[in-house]
Amino acid sequence: MREIFLGAALILILTASNAFAAAQWRESPSVSTDFAREVLYYVNVERAKGNLQQLKLAYDLNKYAQIRAKEITKKFSHMRPNGSDCFTAVRGSYKFLGENIAAGQRSAKAVVDAWMKSPTHRENIMNPRFKEMGVGCVYVESSKYKYFWAQFFRQK
Repeated sequence: MREIFLGAALILILTASNAFAAAQWRESPSVSTDFAREVLYYVNVERAKGNLQQLKLAYDLNKYAQIRAKEITKKFSHMRPNGSDCFTAVRGSYKFLGENIAAGQRSAKAVVDAWMKSPTHRENIMNPRFKEMGVGCVYVESSKYKYFWAQFFRQK
């Protein structure tokens, strides 16, 4: 019985955490680093299964991913609304980039699970070349999907 209670408590804590993080994104254009860390945690769980190096959260990539998350609320595509490539949102030097986008998932766990079920998104998550990751999420109350996600990966 104690195990059931502890499991239920953990689910309530994670649900409350997701709701709080989503509320932070709704109230502010800034990126919730707690929510990004939660996505990072689930991504690194998947990478560990493949004996891959853990990714690090890059705060500049969070910022660029947040820009992309806002953009995909208007045009759900790896192309930006102005017609340029998604990677033009990233400033600075890098050797290799990857992008994942998603819509409709209500939690960090749900979006990582969805990406892992998609071969091309999974390929980005499991790519050993990537060392850093950033996450953006936008909540749009009036949208059918509500949550729009963008994730950037980088090798410097």
